Amino acid sequence: MYVFVGWNSIYRLLMAVLAIVLILSTGLAVAQEKTISEIKITGNDHVSTDSVLAAITLKPEAAFSELTVQQAKQAIESMGYFQPGVTVGTETLDSGVRLVFNVVENPIVKEISISGNTVIPREKLQSLMRTSVGSVLNTNTLLQQDVKAIEAFYEKEGYAAYVTEEIGIDPQTGVLKIPVMEIKIEGIKVTGNRKTKSDVVLREMQQKPGDVYNLKALYADIQRIYDLNIFELEGAIPYKTEPGSDIGKVNIVIPVKEKQTGAVTLGLGYSSKQGLVGQAKVSEDNFRGRAQKANVLWEQSGERGASYEVGFFEPWLDSHQTSLGVNLYNKLIFRFSSNVFGGTTSSANDYDERRKGGSITIGRPLSRINRGFLTFRSESVDTSIIETVFDPDLFNLNQSATIISGTGRFSSDTRDSQIDTYAGGYNSLAMEVGNADFQRQNLSSVVEDLKGTFVKYSLDGRRYFSKGGPRKELNEQRPRVAVRLMAGSLTGEVPFFEQYFIGGAESLRGFKEDRFWGRSMLLASGEYRFPLAKSLTGVGFVDYGDAWGAPERSGPDR
Repeated sequence: MYVFVGWNSIYRLLMAVLAIVLILSTGLAVAQEKTISEIKITGNDHVSTDSVLAAITLKPEAAFSELTVQQAKQAIESMGYFQPGVTVGTETLDSGVRLVFNVVENPIVKEISISGNTVIPREKLQSLMRTSVGSVLNTNTLLQQDVKAIEAFYEKEGYAAYVTEEIGIDPQTGVLKIPVMEIKIEGIKVTGNRKTKSDVVLREMQQKPGDVYNLKALYADIQRIYDLNIFELEGAIPYKTEPGSDIGKVNIVIPVKEKQTGAVTLGLGYSSKQGLVGQAKVSEDNFRGRAQKANVLWEQSGERGASYEVGFFEPWLDSHQTSLGVNLYNKLIFRFSSNVFGGTTSSANDYDERRKGGSITIGRPLSRINRGFLTFRSESVDTSIIETVFDPDLFNLNQSATIISGTGRFSSDTRDSQIDTYAGGYNSLAMEVGNADFQRQNLSSVVEDLKGTFVKYSLDGRRYFSKGGPRKELNEQRPRVAVRLMAGSLTGEVPFFEQYFIGGAESLRGFKEDRFWGRSMLLASGEYRFPLAKSLTGVGFVDYGDAWGAPERSGPDR
């Protein structure tokens, strides 16, 4: 038997089945859609429920879904007050779903124990922390911020340090342990030095093996090394670090390139008036490879005779950085390099001083920036006869004397570099006490024998300024300003040549050498220094100064 079904019947059957499926799926979706009627937090004894609810975006009457629940769970854990593994329970109510978040609070901080810190006091590190005793430990926010603050402060002070992974709290005692690992210097090595002894470099360093590594101190150490002026500067950072034999240790390598430190100067001449003139000088700024300075000078000044001078300087006489300077001389000094007598003399060499004697200076550091010096000087001085006839009322400058003196000097040095200064200052205060046994005569050949004690006071102050402060790199170049103030005064009876003299390239620029003299002096100068090339600097300057108080008729008119 055959049953015939028409296309219209099949179409109606399919549409009926589709309608049934849509009705069933819609009913199922409506049945599965739930809303959150209540949110509860359990297990929080010290952290308020309101603060937990404020941390999540899930609110009552919101649609319930596994995604939103997980997001709320993560928000609670990110608060940092609770231990990982927040659990969530659900209860079906007629009005919807009740969510129950079960939390376990972190322990209450009863004590903060910081260990491993040796260069920064515990009180200072604890003052940087937001975590406080008596509060619930917050691991995700406050404690992380505390760790960053501690490490950032170490870095600001120039140190390398970090908080180790052993950081944590003892749940039984409530002691929060913060172990700090300070990076220490295992060794320091000098490379590239052939002539210079390695200990000459290492002794200039304040940092030693075993000390906590400090970048600021290392930079200052390297600056002192290059202030020796026996090495050439190559590169912006003349040092490098290498890992040590263990965690928390580092090795420092100081590569150097020695410069030419010895010099020989020869010069000879002859004239019918002065005869043989010339000079020979030998100097060495790194004598025996120990940064010692030695020099020998010979000069022939025609009929005036020869000059000899021997000098030696030892920067490190002992382990306390005691310095020693010795000078022995028999030299001729032309006090005036040009005619200062108003055209009354025939040459610049009509006045000279023959000085025979020597001096010895001992210096020693009093602190990192302060240093004290003691100098003993003994010499005899004879002056030449001025051939030009002066007013008989004026004393002749032809004087002779024997002088013995001792000088105490105190200096304070905060310059970033002694050779090429950009910031800081230098102050020096000295007092010289001496005895002068001398003679002087006038043009009538009346000789006066004088003897007495004199005291000299001297002040030298310098300041340096540049935009950006001290140099960040040793080869950095930028404009800077330098100002200087010098003052001096003396009491007692002294020969003419023991007064203060200013004028010339070394003091009052633009004036003749030793143009002004007297028993008191004042000199102020300002400079603007600007780089022109790698080893070339331009200078604009202003000088102001004078010397006054010379005894009446102590010399020719100026």
